[in-house]
Amino acid sequence: MVADLEEAVATWRRAEARVYPSVMMNAALYEQYVTAVRAIAEELGDVHTDEELFVAWRERRDIALEVVSRSSPSMRSVMDLSALRDAAFAHRHRQITRERGKEIARERLERAKRERQEWVVLFEDVTPFGSERLEMHTRTGRALHASSKTELDRPRPTFDLEVVQLDPETGAWLVDQPPLMPSERYDTHEEWQARTDQARATFGEGAT
Repeated sequence: MVADLEEAVATWRRAEARVYPSVMMNAALYEQYVTAVRAIAEELGDVHTDEELFVAWRERRDIALEVVSRSSPSMRSVMDLSALRDAAFAHRHRQITRERGKEIARERLERAKRERQEWVVLFEDVTPFGSERLEMHTRTGRALHASSKTELDRPRPTFDLEVVQLDPETGAWLVDQPPLMPSERYDTHEEWQARTDQARATFGEGAT
C-alpha cells in the first residue's frame, strides 16, 4: 500500500507514462482516454490540496468506473480503468499545483532562505510529453527556465533553456525585463542538461 503523498504522485505519473504513449498510435483510443481523464479530474474539482487529493485517491476507488459508465466510450472494453484513474489523479494534481503555483513558490522560497539554500526549485512538472522546471538563485532572483516537449507527430523531443529575472523577494516573474539569456534549443537531453548545469554555475557565480 502506498504510504504517503510523494509515493502516490510517483504512482500517478507512472500511470500517465504507461497509458498515453501506449495509445498515441490509436487516435480514437487516445482521444477517449484524454476525455475520460479530464472528466474524472473535473469530478475531483471539489479537491483543492495535495493532502485532500491523496485522501480521495485512497477513498474514491470507483471514480473512474462511475465516470466511464456515464459516458460509455466506444472503446471501453480495451481501457485500463486502474491506469486511467491514476492518470486522472496526476492530471488533477497538476491542476492543483498550477492553481496554487504562486503560493507554493512563495512557501518554497521562504523555506530556502531560512535554510540558506543557494538555489530553489519554485516549479517543476513532468508529463509523458515533456517537462518544465523553474529554478531560482535565492539572493539575486536569476532563474533557469528549462523545458522539454514531445509532439504527437514528432516523437523526437525538443529541449529549451532560458535564464530570466524573478523578483528575489517573491519569486514573481518580472515579465517587463528581457531574458538574461534568451531561449536556446538543444537536440539532446545530454546537451540540455550540460547547458543547464553550465548556466547554473555562470549565473550563480559571484552572486553569493
